Amino acid sequence: MSIAPQVKIDEVMAEPPVVAKPLMTIGEILGKMRETRAWIVPVVDNKGRLIGVLSYRAILMRGAGRQTKVLTVMEPPYSVRLGTPFNDAVARFVALKARAMPVVDEHRILKGYVTRADLLRFMLENDVLPRKRAEELMTSPAVTIHEDESIARARWLMLRGGISRLPVVDEEEKLVGVISMRDIVERLYNIRLTRRKGFEQFEEEFLAAPVRDFMSTPPIYVARTSPSEEIVETLLEYNISGMPVVERDSVVGVVSGLDVLKAYVASLTVAHALEAKIPEEVRGDAITKNLVERLVSDYLASFRKFANVLDFKVTLKEETKVPKKEGRKRYKVRVRLVTDHGSFAAEGIGWELLSALRDALMTLEKRLRRYYEKRRTFQVTKGELAEEYMS
Repeated sequence: MSIAPQVKIDEVMAEPPVVAKPLMTIGEILGKMRETRAWIVPVVDNKGRLIGVLSYRAILMRGAGRQTKVLTVMEPPYSVRLGTPFNDAVARFVALKARAMPVVDEHRILKGYVTRADLLRFMLENDVLPRKRAEELMTSPAVTIHEDESIARARWLMLRGGISRLPVVDEEEKLVGVISMRDIVERLYNIRLTRRKGFEQFEEEFLAAPVRDFMSTPPIYVARTSPSEEIVETLLEYNISGMPVVERDSVVGVVSGLDVLKAYVASLTVAHALEAKIPEEVRGDAITKNLVERLVSDYLASFRKFANVLDFKVTLKEETKVPKKEGRKRYKVRVRLVTDHGSFAAEGIGWELLSALRDALMTLEKRLRRYYEKRRTFQVTKGELAEEYMS
């Protein structure tokens, strides 16, 4: 079952809980994000046009200070158009792996705001959730962190893996809590806001502290046999994006609202315009293939926020002129991205295939981000965005 084509995103959207201007500071906005529990904040000019999006992830990645301007941290203005059919909007959420999106009209004027939770609630109320259990929806194996490991490592794992929460386990690998990106960002900026001088020492102490001191406990989780209805009801009740899947107190996976949306989109007859081209060498190993596809999928979602992705290809080459290291091969991975703004390419080299691929994708993302930032600066210089900065 699916939502009828005539149902538009307009029926699901709400007013944005927070709206930012480009010259506001991170300190000004973060408090409002915390109060409203907003993960994504639309950034608009004085005419109400969407010019960017601010997120917890962007703040954490940039290490922005409390006086940093929103302009320097915001991401490209990805959005969904007013009047978009519900199913198409869900597909766009999945393609971008978005937590929330602004809704704009044909002139890019901000008209509303829609979150994953809004989509899931609408699907639950209309009885169109995919008939699947947690074990069919979850991502496995889950990335976890031990309770005695540091907050700094938790932050690194989140940014490296593109995830927003980590199950916390004890020495017996039993689930004892959960730590989220929101927990880390809000704590860091609370330190910076309350201690105007000498905050660096307190920040270092926080990052060095064990996860157990700041994790949420008792953890919220579901069993691997839990149906999608129970999963969505739990996510909505506790206002969380995802949670561990547990069997005999051990974490066997992680399930999120995005996983449910993916399953819904997969059940539709709408075909995806683009699929990453994975090298033949990888397809024979099911585990490696799954890890490569997951990594590529994460970065493609990021790329789509900067530009319209037309084509993407991964080329893998084993370096024969380099001596093997303890029986391991050295790989050269080349990635090529074609967008409506041109082509971008990058390479990664390493003794581990996934490390080489991740290096190539990270480099490609940096190049795409630099291109976007230069383009934005050029627009400001020409005066195309000048009105945004006038008070």
